[in-house]
Amino acid sequence: MRKLIIPIQFIMVIACLAFNGYAEQPQEKITNSLGMDFVLIKPGKFMMGSPEGEPGRYSGEIPHAVNLTNPFYLQTTEVTQAQWKALMGKNPASHKRCGDSCPVEQVSWEDAQQFIQKLNQKEGTSKYRLPTEAEWEYACRAGSTTAFPNGSIAELNCGRDPNLDPIGWYCGNSNNMIQPVARKKPNAWGLHDMHGNVQEWCQDWFGPYPDDEVINPKGPKKGSYRAMRGGVWYSPARDCRSASRFGSPPHYRFRHIGFRLSITP
Repeated sequence: MRKLIIPIQFIMVIACLAFNGYAEQPQEKITNSLGMDFVLIKPGKFMMGSPEGEPGRYSGEIPHAVNLTNPFYLQTTEVTQAQWKALMGKNPASHKRCGDSCPVEQVSWEDAQQFIQKLNQKEGTSKYRLPTEAEWEYACRAGSTTAFPNGSIAELNCGRDPNLDPIGWYCGNSNNMIQPVARKKPNAWGLHDMHGNVQEWCQDWFGPYPDDEVINPKGPKKGSYRAMRGGVWYSPARDCRSASRFGSPPHYRFRHIGFRLSITP
């Protein structure tokens, strides 16, 4: 039998490629210096917005294809009061009695940017940011195409919705109170409270959706309002759908608006 002779140079190239490929694979989960947990969201395509037949939809939710070509990390919960205090010192929340494990709120988009800047400085990086609106909805849907990641919507107002109830805080189950993070079930990608508790700032200016497919959209180049996503503990069920979107001036502070962070690998 003839021996198969493989040149050593070929073996070295294959080994180098294998090592580099392994080394470049980002971790599935990471925890930062403030104890914030993040999960890796892999690239993919999805339909952003809602189909015309979805109960409770708003007219601005124009369905359009979005192609996200880059991975990113998203915080598994909203930024908590404890995490804000650990970095910024003073707690701005209007619901301090809820405790350290509750979302920080009463923070503007501009306040969130200051938090991000300080966290980047603390860790000697520039990787922290707010998610884009497209990234937020992609992560919220976790591969689903229905109103909620676990199914359709049956209740538009404050009755108990069987699909929203296990995953979100809204007027149907919150007793009109903000709640600690991660008390409801996460979606398939391990993300909590995407469907209610506090609304969350996104990086984008708020504006109309395009009609055609877009790649890595970042919203309008300018505007008067910044995009906000997710429901609120006192929201009707329709406002907690994956496609629901809102906007607010970037300097406004409300008791129902917080944020979660994204990381660029």
